Amino acid sequence: MNLQFLKRIGAGVVTALALFLVVTPSSASAHSILESSSPSASSVLAESPREVKLDFNEQVESHLGNIALFNEKQQSIEIGKLVRSASDVSIVTASLPSLKNGVYVVVWRVLSADGHPVSGAFPFEIGPSSSGTADVLLQKIVNGNATTSDLGNPLAAVRFIAFLAVIILLGVLSVTRKSEMITSSVVQRTARISTLALVVSSLGLMLLQGPYVSGRSWGALLDFSLLPDVITTRLGLWLLIRMMCGALWGTMLILAGSHNKNWWRRSAGVLALVTVLSFSASGHPSAASFSSVFVVVDAVHLLAISLWVGALLALTIVSRSVDIKEFARSFSRTATWAMPLTIFTGVVQGLHLSGGLSNIFDSEYGKLLAAKTIAVLVVVAFGTAARKKLADLESNSIASVIRKESAVVVLVVALTALMVAKAPQVTSDSLSTSFSTTLIQANIFTELQVEPAKVGPSQVHVILTPPGGALAPVLNVQVRLELQSRSIPPIPVTMVAVGPNHWIGVIQFPYAGKWTMEARVEPKKNQTLLFTTEVLVAN
Repeated sequence: MNLQFLKRIGAGVVTALALFLVVTPSSASAHSILESSSPSASSVLAESPREVKLDFNEQVESHLGNIALFNEKQQSIEIGKLVRSASDVSIVTASLPSLKNGVYVVVWRVLSADGHPVSGAFPFEIGPSSSGTADVLLQKIVNGNATTSDLGNPLAAVRFIAFLAVIILLGVLSVTRKSEMITSSVVQRTARISTLALVVSSLGLMLLQGPYVSGRSWGALLDFSLLPDVITTRLGLWLLIRMMCGALWGTMLILAGSHNKNWWRRSAGVLALVTVLSFSASGHPSAASFSSVFVVVDAVHLLAISLWVGALLALTIVSRSVDIKEFARSFSRTATWAMPLTIFTGVVQGLHLSGGLSNIFDSEYGKLLAAKTIAVLVVVAFGTAARKKLADLESNSIASVIRKESAVVVLVVALTALMVAKAPQVTSDSLSTSFSTTLIQANIFTELQVEPAKVGPSQVHVILTPPGGALAPVLNVQVRLELQSRSIPPIPVTMVAVGPNHWIGVIQFPYAGKWTMEARVEPKKNQTLLFTTEVLVAN
């Protein structure tokens, strides 16, 4: 298999991926979002429900998760253990005892498929009518039971070490794989330290994950009873595989001087793929839409990073002991295709996870992605300078430029580690300018949402549920918004049904102010319900 054949294959993959992105929606969500619940939020039930059921937009983990129930006296009520549905991995349930009439609050926490905790709370009531105190109780319960772990920053630091370790390990081996330098003391020392860092960081992530997702602190770091639950999650399983890969890399480094070099290179190639997959198959891509495609994209991205920036960091390390001109030439040839492949797969994946270019700056993930892109462009500029010096045979200054390039590369890796902890998309709960209210009429709960409630394009949601949680699909929903203070006449919003009694439309707000929103709902023929509210639109 020659280089030209590999280039043709790579070009075909890139073209197919580009076409895939053009003809498919770019919506993705790598952190779980609660789509519906039973009992539904703010519902009024005639009798006690048998269970709490949470339905998410993607697979969730029940291990390390929890559902708690509180009564109107803010007392915790003992309920069943959180269980994931065998038929639908996006649904979790907890059985309930017989409950008396009154107001209750459900507080839940689950683990997203990519290993990040997701939590929320909602009230419901049992009785003939609403007491009107559900929202007040909800606020008290949420304030009194807020559990946030202080292990977020340590997790980001350990992820940084893991990313840095794997790209330096693969980078130094890729640069020296065809040279006797692979058995030299400086290369072996670099590879062994990277391998040790990979194993230790994986163990650290496994120990930190349990306390972090359960909202605990450093005191729970050595609570080994959490480890079985961590290992049964997707992230925990891949962390275990990554640690095994680290042990195998230790053996491979001992055998680096083997006479059967072809066997060693093939084995190292397979081990490199599995090591990279341990990152891609447990992160954001594994929880997004088209996960099988974008896990591969992420794996290609990380491999390309290793062959480009990982090799760059490796050259920086060994340049203090040996003349790197020979290796710099080999690296330059590899970087010619690894660099654009890194940028392309990174941008494609970032846009997919964040939901498109228009959403980039709506989330911390998108802002970090933008900063990372700028840093990568700086690396490209330094790399261009380094290749020019190489072409001019300025070997004395090649190392200097490469070291500057490597300093920016470390920043890129740090930004990548931070991005792993961030939700790629902003949900409606995260937007400070979101508007949401629930109105009741004819025994139908109507939730009206505008997100974001600010000047510019916004989404309008109308979600309809009855107290019991089941409602035949309504025939039609019409929405209008007007701004009387500026004499703006009612603007009709075209509404489209996207789910059972969930309608969405888009409006362009020209001005800030207090808008009047009217939603006309036609539950059945010859019946129309009018819901009216005021929406404060910000600049």
